[in-house]
Amino acid sequence: MEFAGYQSRIAVEAGMLRAVAMSLPADTPVPTCPGWTVQRLLRHLGRVFDMVIRVVQTADPQSPPPRVEPPPADTLAIFDDRLSAMLDVLATTDPATPVWHFTPTAPRTAAFWSRRMAHEVTMHRIDVQAAAGTDSAVAPEFAADGVDEVLTRLITRNTDAWAVGTRCGTVLYHAVDAGRVWTVRLVAGQLPQTAAEAVTEPDASVVGLADAVYRTAWGRPSRAVVSGDTTLLKVLLGDTVAR
Repeated sequence: MEFAGYQSRIAVEAGMLRAVAMSLPADTPVPTCPGWTVQRLLRHLGRVFDMVIRVVQTADPQSPPPRVEPPPADTLAIFDDRLSAMLDVLATTDPATPVWHFTPTAPRTAAFWSRRMAHEVTMHRIDVQAAAGTDSAVAPEFAADGVDEVLTRLITRNTDAWAVGTRCGTVLYHAVDAGRVWTVRLVAGQLPQTAAEAVTEPDASVVGLADAVYRTAWGRPSRAVVSGDTTLLKVLLGDTVAR
């Protein structure tokens, strides 16, 4: 997707999320994010939007931003304000601008954050819908892009854990309706290696519609068929799930 496409997706998904959240009491539990309520999820996104604004505006690829607590205010008002400001910053910043992010396998440029936020908001829209007992499928192309982001970018974020990791094996992901496959190879003491190829005898596999594989990659309930050594999937998930 082009950067403008990701930004349009953020706006659409955030609008869907907001509409569902508005229909629920603030203290409604979010079953796909154990321990969270709708209010906490909105507060989380407001903080994330604010962090992205500061990262992109600072344009320092070496330094992560300090954690900043937003001033006491209405949670929904903060969500709306920071969302609008973030979309403006992303739209007016050259995607090639050097900025910080947390993944060692992607160029440290502003382009990273349009894609990251598109999937962050989409997954949390799914979470809020789960709290409401509703659901909307994710289009195959975009869902497959989200799987790709997880497998080629986000699973490598915890470099310290992989440095001492001991699990080995291969995991095949197949988004059938999108016509895309990925094989992740785990080697002790190394970052996972992901290739857009299939292996004939993987140690574990996740197969299904792109929407289902997307949700599984993010640790959400889905109808994907998971087989083989499922402990490898737990190793891959680590702390990558959108919380």
